[in-house]
Amino acid sequence: MVKKNKVLFLEPGDAQSFILKGIQIDQLLPREACEQFSAYLVRMEPFQIKKPSYHQKGEELYYVVSGEGKAVLNGNNYELKEGCFFRVPPGIVHEFSTEDQKLCMLNLHSPPVFSDKDTYFVK
Repeated sequence: MVKKNKVLFLEPGDAQSFILKGIQIDQLLPREACEQFSAYLVRMEPFQIKKPSYHQKGEELYYVVSGEGKAVLNGNNYELKEGCFFRVPPGIVHEFSTEDQKLCMLNLHSPPVFSDKDTYFVK
């Protein structure tokens, strides 16, 4: 068990990985260590779509680590490339897609968001 008031250091490959609606997610902070925020690495393969979703309470910050893709944020289109940074406030529907390149994004939430807590997919 990870204590919330302890330093947590992960080596590459140490994060817990899971697939959410076809997208690989690396959970950088174990759930029990998430007090003020959660942290993920979102990895999309070429020609993938992360379906539209939103969070009622969680505010999100994204940083594009590598690759290229597209984002639709609150109905507006954005080109994603390495170095892009953006904020998604609570209640804003967001979706991502890739074409012929992979996309890797660092994703932080405050308060913490999990696939079974404060994550709502638009049908």
